[in-house]
Amino acid sequence: MALALQMTFSGTVPEWMRKTKIAKRISRMLVDHLGLTLTREDLQNVVDLMEPYGQISNGIELLNPPLNWTRETKFPHAVWAAGRGLIALLLPNFDVVDNLWLEPCSWQGIGCTKITKDKTEGSMSGNAESRSFLEKKLVFCFGSYIAAKLLLPFGEENFLSASELMQAQEIATRMVLQYGWGPDDSPAIYYSSNAVAAMSMGNNYEYEMATKVEKMYDLAYCKAKEMLQKNRGVLEKIVEELLEFEILTGKDLERIMDANGGTREKEPFSLLKVDYMEPFSSSFLENGNASVTPLLNAAT
Repeated sequence: MALALQMTFSGTVPEWMRKTKIAKRISRMLVDHLGLTLTREDLQNVVDLMEPYGQISNGIELLNPPLNWTRETKFPHAVWAAGRGLIALLLPNFDVVDNLWLEPCSWQGIGCTKITKDKTEGSMSGNAESRSFLEKKLVFCFGSYIAAKLLLPFGEENFLSASELMQAQEIATRMVLQYGWGPDDSPAIYYSSNAVAAMSMGNNYEYEMATKVEKMYDLAYCKAKEMLQKNRGVLEKIVEELLEFEILTGKDLERIMDANGGTREKEPFSLLKVDYMEPFSSSFLENGNASVTPLLNAAT
């Protein structure tokens, strides 16, 4: 506080005078007189007030998280990263997988992927994404989820894929309502991104639209499951090497694919050719009545 007062009067009091004993004593007296003295007790009171609200935490704990980065700890993160990386590698003319790696220094450790959008393979038509690209993107969203289903112990959930499943729902909704790219190839659209509101369809028709969204979602799930089951050996090898080395490049993934007989998908890629065998998104439709309004909100 004394320093603050000295800086306040620095424009009028010469520096040599501020450094004298008399000036320093006057500065301390002025601080005491104004009640600006900050004691250790004052700081402790602030800490005590903040602690119940969780506004402070031990900096040492944040710097060195209490995590034993063992193989068991790394495994679900490795499965998540391997599922994303492999599904992107299997899709034709899709994004490029640069790296997969595990990051133990982050809080509780995480799996990471770097996947770069490939702009040279015609995934975009002008400023709009093509149907083929959106279908591939929809399948890609299920990569980590299916990998967890295949490799994690029975009954163990991998919540790392939750955001990707939400993204899949958003993409399926946008395809059906905004572009008319449903499983029946209907040209009708019911929502536009620059519209003030969506077209009113009535409860029964909204239920039909929700059914179409669910069908696209399920088709993508079935396709992702088929692709990863066909390449399970490649998936297991990627997880194994990721656990051992904690980083894999795109070239490493290509090597593993070639060495383990990986099978890539070919063009033309379409979800309409998928055998629809098992419903996955039954939560979309409840008690025979559903509204597309929540799905529209997700799509925006």
